[in-house]
Amino acid sequence: MNNTQPPCWIDTIDPDEADTELRKMYQELGASYNKIHNLYRAFSLQPKPLMAADRLYRDILHNDANHSEPWFLELLATQCAIIADCNYAFTHHGANFKALLGDEQLGDKMIQALRDEQFDSTELFNPKHAALLKYCNKLSRTPEHMVFEDLETLRQAGVSDTEILEAVQTSANFAYWVRFINALGINLGNESIGMY
Repeated sequence: MNNTQPPCWIDTIDPDEADTELRKMYQELGASYNKIHNLYRAFSLQPKPLMAADRLYRDILHNDANHSEPWFLELLATQCAIIADCNYAFTHHGANFKALLGDEQLGDKMIQALRDEQFDSTELFNPKHAALLKYCNKLSRTPEHMVFEDLETLRQAGVSDTEILEAVQTSANFAYWVRFINALGINLGNESIGMY
């Protein structure tokens, strides 16, 4: 009897049972048996969106042409996970953020500031980062309240339009991921955590 927790709340197809198309996707994602992340397994009944969703995520967060610091984009992803109470995304992207930042203690303090929504009243964030975190907090919690003046506030804090776009893409993309993960009950299992 197998007591292993399933990857998520819906049926999934293991790599060794995948048809040719799904097996190729798993292989392209660097998968081998018991190494494919549960997040990817959750796509397996309808895998067509899998590669596009993964590619979009990578093009947003791991783009060498980004103007934003990689650690900061991972912090925005972590912020989305905190707001949605998404442990899977929080565990992976919180780890990525702290690895890229290179200071675990400072990273823990920054994450706690996000939990407390303390963007302006802390010296942990420079004015540009504080303004973006506040903006993306609003975007994630109440997207219907976004107004043009929000962008003006960012620009006054020294945020470029390219950095605004990168922050919006990150928060919007993770709005998708945290909902996908939470809706399907995707669990961490024994996955290796983060990319770094």
